[in-house]
Amino acid sequence: MGVGVGSNELSRRSFLKRSAATAGALASAQLLGRTANDTSRRRRVLHIIGHSHIDAAWLWPWWEGSGIVLTTFRSALDRIKETPGFCYSHSSATHYRWVENADPQMFAEVRQRVREGRWEVVGGWPVEPDCDIPSTESLLRHALYGKQYCQNHLGVDVKIGFNPDSFGHAGGLPTILKSAGYKYYVFMRPAPSDDTTQLPLLFWWEGADGSRILSLRIWHNYDAGAGMVPEASKEVFAPGMEDAAFLLGVGDHGGAVTREQISQILELQKNPDLPELRFSTLREFFTAVEKSPGFTSLPVLKDELQHSARGCYSANGEGKALNRRAERWLGQAETISLVANLSANHAYPGEQYADAWWKVLFCQFHDMLAGSSLYSDYQNVRDSLGYACETAQTSRIEALEVLARRVDLSGVEESALFLWNPLPWTHKTFISLRTEQNPSGKDPITHLRSHDGKRIPLQWLAADKMPYGPPVLSAWVELPACGYKVFDLAHGTPPAAENYSSFFAVSDSAYGISSLKADDGKELLSGPLGLVAISDTSDVWGHLIKEFRQEIGRPVFVSSTVIEEGPVMRVTRQRARWQDSEIVLDITQFAGMNFLELHFVIDWHQQAQILMLEIPTALAQPKIYARVPGEIIERGTTGEEEPYQDWVAIQGKLGNADYTLSLVNDSTYSYDCLNGLFRTVLVRSAPFASYTAEQVSPNDNHVWQDQGRQERRFWLMGRKGNYSGFALDRLAEELQTPAGYVIDSRHSGTEPWENSFFEVLPANVWVLSIKRAELKPDATIIRIQDRSGSANKAVLKSSPLGLNQTVDLAPWELKTLLIERAKGRRSEIREVSALES
Repeated sequence: MGVGVGSNELSRRSFLKRSAATAGALASAQLLGRTANDTSRRRRVLHIIGHSHIDAAWLWPWWEGSGIVLTTFRSALDRIKETPGFCYSHSSATHYRWVENADPQMFAEVRQRVREGRWEVVGGWPVEPDCDIPSTESLLRHALYGKQYCQNHLGVDVKIGFNPDSFGHAGGLPTILKSAGYKYYVFMRPAPSDDTTQLPLLFWWEGADGSRILSLRIWHNYDAGAGMVPEASKEVFAPGMEDAAFLLGVGDHGGAVTREQISQILELQKNPDLPELRFSTLREFFTAVEKSPGFTSLPVLKDELQHSARGCYSANGEGKALNRRAERWLGQAETISLVANLSANHAYPGEQYADAWWKVLFCQFHDMLAGSSLYSDYQNVRDSLGYACETAQTSRIEALEVLARRVDLSGVEESALFLWNPLPWTHKTFISLRTEQNPSGKDPITHLRSHDGKRIPLQWLAADKMPYGPPVLSAWVELPACGYKVFDLAHGTPPAAENYSSFFAVSDSAYGISSLKADDGKELLSGPLGLVAISDTSDVWGHLIKEFRQEIGRPVFVSSTVIEEGPVMRVTRQRARWQDSEIVLDITQFAGMNFLELHFVIDWHQQAQILMLEIPTALAQPKIYARVPGEIIERGTTGEEEPYQDWVAIQGKLGNADYTLSLVNDSTYSYDCLNGLFRTVLVRSAPFASYTAEQVSPNDNHVWQDQGRQERRFWLMGRKGNYSGFALDRLAEELQTPAGYVIDSRHSGTEPWENSFFEVLPANVWVLSIKRAELKPDATIIRIQDRSGSANKAVLKSSPLGLNQTVDLAPWELKTLLIERAKGRRSEIREVSALES
C-alpha cells in the first residue's frame, strides 16, 4: 500500500505494481520502510482515498455533467502523474462511457492507471442511483449492464458497491449485491446529522437471505478537505480497527483532488501525532480490515439503512410514475419477445432493450429519481423514459402480432380477440379496449366466447363513450401462464354475470368509503376512508423531517354518482374540492372480485402542501409489512414517513385473530402509519431543487412539483389471516399488468387458440425476469426469489424449452437461472450470478 512523499511507511509490493514505470518513485519506495501488511507497525493507518463525487444531473443538465466528468478525469490523471503513490477512486460506468466516446486517448490513460492499481473503479453501476425507489430488477440491471461494461472496457470485476449520496438503502440490497458478485459496500447517508439511530462506521450488513456485505459508512463527507484530517484521525476509526478511510477531494460539481489538498496531506504526514496518512484505495482499506485482529468482532446489522431525506419518497410523483411504467414495460416486452423468438423465430431486439435499460438506469440517478433535481432535468427524464417505453411498446406489439398471426382462426365468423398474459402463472386479468360494438351492422356484440364454447360476460363502458369513435369493451378473463388465449367477439344471449359482494360501502354524503369488511364479515375500518391536506414548508428533500402531520384541512365533498353499472363493474365517481384544486375519485367494484379499485384524477394547484389518502383501520397492535427492493420488511407504526414500493399490508388484531388490510399501488412510494391510522402520499407540491419552500419568493417564477393533472391508482382489500396469505407480490403484478391484445379476424395458421409458454409455481415464488440471456444469445434467463421466508421449491415449466424442473430455494434466496435448449434432450438449467456468468 503506497503513501505520498513524507510518509514513514510504504508498501513496496503495491508501489511496484503501481509505479514500475517511474524509476525515481521506485527509488523513493525502496528508501521508505516496511510493508503495510507488517503486523508490527505501531501507528494506525488513515487511508486517503482520492475521490470526486459528481452529480450527473442535479442543478445542471446531464450534458454539463458529461463535461464535468471529462475535466475531472483529466485533473485526476494529472495528480496521479505528479504525485508518487497518489490514487484515485471513481464510480459510475456512464461516466467512463462518456470519456471513452469523447476522448479515447484519455480513456486509454485511465485504463493504464487502472492496470497499475492507481485508478480504482468502484460502484460499477451506470450511476449512483436512488436505493429505495428502483425495482429489485432495476438494481440488478444496474449491476448487469454496469459491471459488464467495466469488465469489457476497463478490465475490472468491480467488487465494491458505492452509493455515498443515495438517500437511504433498502434492506434487500445485501441480497442484490451478493447475487451480483459484490463483497463490499460504501455509503454515507444516513449520516450522523440525519435524524436516525447512529449506524456503525464499519459492519457486516446482512440481508434476509443471510447474504453479508462488509460495509463502510463514510465519515462526515464523501469529498472532504485535507483540513479535516486531524479531526478525522480522532473519530473515523471503528472500534478495534487500526485502519480507517478518508475520502479526499472536491465534489458534487466535480474537480477531483487539488494540488493544494495533496500538498496539505504531504505536510500532515510529518505530524507524528497523527496516524500514518497513506494514499490508498478502498480495496486496500478493506483488505487491511480483513487482516485486522478486530475483523472477527465487527457488528452485524440486519436492517435497512434509513432515514435520510424522507421527502424524496414522494417528491416529483410524475417522475416516479414514469419510472415505474418504464421498468414494467421493458420487463413485459422482454418476455413476449423471448416467446416470439422461441416459438416463431422472431428476432429478439436485445441491443434495443439494453439501450433502453441504460436510459432507465441513468434516470434512476439519486437526485433525478428522488425528485431533487432542477425542473429542466425532468424534461430530459421524460425524453429518456419515453424512449424506453416506446422501445418496449413497439417491440411488444410486433411480437404480439407475430404470435397472433400464427393462430389458426379459419373458423372465426366475424372478429376475434387475441389476449396475452405476460405473467408466468394462470390468473384472471382485466381487459379494456376500444372496438366496434356492432361491426356487422346487425346484432351487437354481447359477450366473449372461447374455442371450447365457454362464454365470458363483457360490459360496454358508457362514461368513456365519445360522440365519435369506437366504445370501450371491458371484461375479466382467465388466461394461461405466460401465454395467450383467443376469444370470439360473439353475439346472442350473454352469460349470467357473477354477483357483487357487499364487503364495502360507499359514503353517500362524504368522500370515500365508510366500511370495508374482511371475508368473514369483520369490519376493518374504524372510520371512513378520506383525504387530508398537510402543510409542508420543508425543502424538497424533507431534510430533518420525520413525519408530515401538520394537518391544515380536508377536501370538501361535492358529489357522488354511479357512472357505470353492469355485469363486469360498478363505478361510483366522487368529486371534492380543496382550495384551488379538484379531486375526482372513481371507486370501482368488480363482479365476483374481493378488492376495490381507487382511481384518483387530481387537478392540483396548491403549493407547499401534501395531499394524502387516509385509511383509519380498526386493527389493534398493528404491524406494517412493505415491499422494498429485494425484501419484504416489517416496520412499526410510529407515524414516521417510510418508503415502499408496489404494496403495503397492515396486519393486526380483531379480538384474538389476525386480520390484514392491504393496499396495492401503481406509482406511489411513501406512506406513514400511526398506530392503526394509515396514510399514503397522493401529491406533494415541493419546489424543484429548493432547500426550503419558505425561501421561494412570491414574485419568483419558480416551478412547483406535480401541478395540474395527477393520476394515482390503488387496489384495496382485507381478509382474515396474516399478510402472507394474500400472495401480494403476485397480486400486485396482476393488478398492474392488464392483458395485451390484438383485435384479429379470420386467417389460416398452425397454432391452437390457447397456449402457455412459461409457468412458475408456487405463488410464494416471485418471478423478477424472463428474458433472453445477455452473454449467450441462444439461452434464456429466469430470475426468481423465495418470498415465503422458508425453504421452498420452485417449479419451472416451459413447453418451447422442454422444461419441467424443480429448483430449491433457501428462505428469501434470489436465484438467476440460465437455461439452454438442447435438441432431443432436456434443457440444461444452471444457476448463474446476476451478471449471467
